[in-house]
Amino acid sequence: MLALQLALFGLSAAIALLFGLRYLLTRTFMPYHAQVAGRSWEQLEPGLQAIILGMLRIVGGGFLASGLVTLWLLLPLSQGQGWAAWAALTVVLATAVPSLYVTLWLRRVQPMAQTPVVPAAVAVGLGLAAAAVSLLR
Repeated sequence: MLALQLALFGLSAAIALLFGLRYLLTRTFMPYHAQVAGRSWEQLEPGLQAIILGMLRIVGGGFLASGLVTLWLLLPLSQGQGWAAWAALTVVLATAVPSLYVTLWLRRVQPMAQTPVVPAAVAVGLGLAAAAVSLLR
């Protein structure tokens, strides 16, 4: 059970790290942002581009922090410290739930937008599944 819990939280951390790197390293907004905005990156004013890139960097930093903290919590989790499961769940859900909400909300604004609903839902599910495994131990 411990190995499953560690794997679930580890996968959740990996998703957060990948999203973090993606948002930190991007030079434009995501394709689904263009779909929602109804404009390409090039059609945006330079000031608006700067604001969007700044927000993407902040979001990327948040994802990166979430993933790194979750990875660090694998150490006390592997030592059987129960509090760490709740801490990891808190970190995962604090990042994944708002992400899932926004991906769904953007689809309400533009139903054809290909927002990353599935990865966000998977991150929420992994956190909940890891917490459930923790409760079963």
